[in-house]
Parts: sequence; C-alpha cells; structure tokens
Amino acid sequence: MIAIITLAVFFFLVIFSYFKANARRQEVLLRAMLETQEKERSRIALDMHDELGPLLSAVKLQVGSLKHVSGEQHTMQLHETQELLDGAITQIRQIIRDLVPKNIEQKGLTGVLQDLKQHVESIAPVRFVIRTDELGGRLGIQSEINIYRIVQEIVNNAVKHAGATEIRLSLTSTPDHLGLQIEDNGRGFMAGEHYEGSGLKNIQTRIQLNQGNYVLEAAPEKGTRYLITFEKKFLQ
Repeated sequence: MIAIITLAVFFFLVIFSYFKANARRQEVLLRAMLETQEKERSRIALDMHDELGPLLSAVKLQVGSLKHVSGEQHTMQLHETQELLDGAITQIRQIIRDLVPKNIEQKGLTGVLQDLKQHVESIAPVRFVIRTDELGGRLGIQSEINIYRIVQEIVNNAVKHAGATEIRLSLTSTPDHLGLQIEDNGRGFMAGEHYEGSGLKNIQTRIQLNQGNYVLEAAPEKGTRYLITFEKKFLQ
C-alpha cells in the first residue's frame, strides 16, 4: 500500500511539473506574441508619422498656396500636388499590404509569395527567386498568414538592413512536414552577434506559434540563411 501511494504521488508530481512547465512556456510565448504585436503597431505608426505625415503636410501647403498663384505656375503646382497625392496613396497601399496580405484566402500561400516577389522587385534592385512544391492542399488560413509574415520579415531584413541584391526562397512539402529555406547575399553578421534590431525576435515568435524549428546561418559578407521546419499537423 505504501509503495502504491508513493508511486501515485510520484506520478502526480511528474504530471504536475509537466503542466506547470507547459503553462510557463505558454505564458512566455503569449508574452512574446503580444510584444511582437506591439512592435508591429509601433512600426506602422512610425511609418505613418515619418512617411505619410510629411507627404500629407506638403499636400496641405501646396493646396493652400494655390489661391495665391495663377496661370502657368498654377498648373505646375497642381501637377506637383497630384504627384504628392500619388505618393501618399502609394504609402497607404504599402501600409495596408503590411497589415493584410492581399487575396491570401483566394490565392493561398504560394500565390501571395509570388505577389511579394513582384512587389519587392518593383521597389528595390533585388532579384527574388522563389521555388515551391505542391503543398498537397491548403494550410490553415492563420498558419498561411503567419508563414507569409515570417517570409516578409526576413525579406525586409535582407533588403533594408543587409543590402542584399539576391534572395532565394524554397518551400518544400512532404506528407508530414513543410520546409522553408530563405537565403540572401547580403552583409550577414557574426554568429552570436546581437541581432535584435532586425526583427529576429518577431521571426522566432512567429515560428514558435506554429511549433516550428529553425536554424540561422550567417557570416560577415557571406549572407544569411534561414532553415525553418514545421510539422503540418500544427498548420491546420
């Protein structure tokens, strides 16, 4: 009887410790997710303040000055105002693109990745090569959005921070796993170097949200490579 009670207490402590550790992991993950969301909100607010705000202020000044000019100068200022408004509209579209991947429900993950490729190549001097396997059906919509965000963050780092001129993305699929490899020819960085400014924590959090694993390979002047793996059962 003593042995049975001892064994029962032992199993209870093991189970209790497991659930307690799991609860701590979930709490850390939730905190990281909330922190990521706040950073994204701050980034969007900064984009609106630094890029959209000055454009709209310039439009206001241009419109206000129109009543004091006439003739050819009036026509020229109208043209300049139109160009400023076009720039503001472009910025708004970019902010919306960052908030919601366009047509992801209709096009799926591979479709919006192709859209991202076209967009990146249109705004930066970079060659973006994508190779994808057939995924064997759609993933969960939130998982597809999450993976898209991971790619978007990595590509943004490569273009804005690493100065890459070539990015290669490979999406491979097996019955049980989804593999994502992204590499660039940018500046890279030393292994173990503090890399917080590039959004690495956001990437880590998003990978963890779908129970994924990753390896980051980098070296100065030799680019960066992400090797990310997900189990498909966590992507439904």
